[in-house]
Amino acid sequence: MKTNVSNNYQPKISSQNSEYYPLISIITVIFNGKNFLESTIKSVINQSYENVEYIIIDGGSTDGTLEIIKQYEKNLAYWISESDRGIYDAMNKGIRVAKGKIIGILNCGDLYNQDALKKVAKLYKNNQQNEYLIITGAMTRFDNNTKIEFIQKRSPTDLRRRINLGMPINHPATFVTKNIYETIGYFDPEFKIGGDYDFIFRAYHSKIVQFIFADDVLALMSMGGVSEKLTNLWIRAREAMKIRKAKLSTVHNVLLALRLIFIGYTKHLLVAIMGQKAVSIKHKIKQKTSNLSNLIDEGKNLSY
Repeated sequence: MKTNVSNNYQPKISSQNSEYYPLISIITVIFNGKNFLESTIKSVINQSYENVEYIIIDGGSTDGTLEIIKQYEKNLAYWISESDRGIYDAMNKGIRVAKGKIIGILNCGDLYNQDALKKVAKLYKNNQQNEYLIITGAMTRFDNNTKIEFIQKRSPTDLRRRINLGMPINHPATFVTKNIYETIGYFDPEFKIGGDYDFIFRAYHSKIVQFIFADDVLALMSMGGVSEKLTNLWIRAREAMKIRKAKLSTVHNVLLALRLIFIGYTKHLLVAIMGQKAVSIKHKIKQKTSNLSNLIDEGKNLSY
């Protein structure tokens, strides 16, 4: 059954106006996620920035998710519940109805810091001489069960070094001007896991997109997502090869896929032995060596 509701919601723009305070559209896609949705909704509707429209795309949940959506309906610009072709098809539905100049995608269970959208709007205003902008920042990874938490930062150097390895930026902390989707295309729904990497890969190679990196932590993302599951490792590797196919030689592409599989299995083996603290230890080591790595790689356009 299809439910489509669009009410009389209006952004609380007060004295703000769209010229100086651009409308930001936030999209959450969900399917049977009632245990995590409310915290995600609250992190959006309690933002210090007011010119926001919030869109929820539900895949036809049957677990009580719709009751939570209806509870917060007055805070939503648009929501729909119907079957879809997967997460990227659902994201595309949200993008098509979004009216904002800037679009952020926040999956169920992930959160925004309270001032995240205010910081994004400021970066947009300071850089809008380029109409094709991707604004991205740091994010906190967390695990409620083990209380592990660490900050995952990205930089222009990471983008250059990691673009052929996998997703080079923090997707929950990333905001895209809508005209980029309209110019280079939306998410490819044929992908099961790698659609966000495919989109960023196309944006990077389009040569029209400017990436703006914020030092601030904009989002919080829970550990243990679909792409991190061991059973999906081969899907990630296969989809990554498809994404890179036009830009890399076959040999290079295969070697990078094998690298991904090796690192993925090693990580899961360490977690099996040490628990989730293995992930935290890995990132503490990475943070201590990142300054040296940046000095070594500065100015180089490395592919691996």
